Amino acid sequence: MWCVGHRSCGRFFMELRGQHAVSFQAVRALAIECHALDLSAYDLLLFPVHNDSRGLTRTTYDELLTSKMLALAIALRTKFYQGVPHEGTESYLAHVCAYEQERKGTAESHLTLKDACDKIIHADSVVRQFKEEQQRPLTILTGVAQDKAKWTLSFSLAHFADSILWWLEDVEASAVQ
Repeated sequence: MWCVGHRSCGRFFMELRGQHAVSFQAVRALAIECHALDLSAYDLLLFPVHNDSRGLTRTTYDELLTSKMLALAIALRTKFYQGVPHEGTESYLAHVCAYEQERKGTAESHLTLKDACDKIIHADSVVRQFKEEQQRPLTILTGVAQDKAKWTLSFSLAHFADSILWWLEDVEASAVQ
């Protein structure tokens, strides 16, 4: 609902309809941006054709990547809180993420998309690991759970974005039927 306020006092405001508006298209756009940023890392940062002697390209890339990854996680969480089911999404991440928690000490792959978003949002550290034998950098997030147990989540951001795109396709297809 829009309200233009009072022209005489110069106060203008907009009242939202009680929730944030995040479309599936917005989530898809963020996933595509994250995918592209992940795949461009090698050419842009390790084998550049430009001069980045002051490190400004690297700094800008890091800020852009983390802000887009965080925006994607928040957009997905918003969809889940608005009723889009996240239960049963473990299969989308089964071969994408490696998750370890201190008290368990074993790798797990049964994170839901919501779980992965929670880790992205609450990470204390974001590290990108580049290995020549891999064409995609590994993103490593670390943090501390509410019970004080340390955790690590490792994934290819491009593969994570692919998983979200597959999930979006499935969710939207089931809504049409």
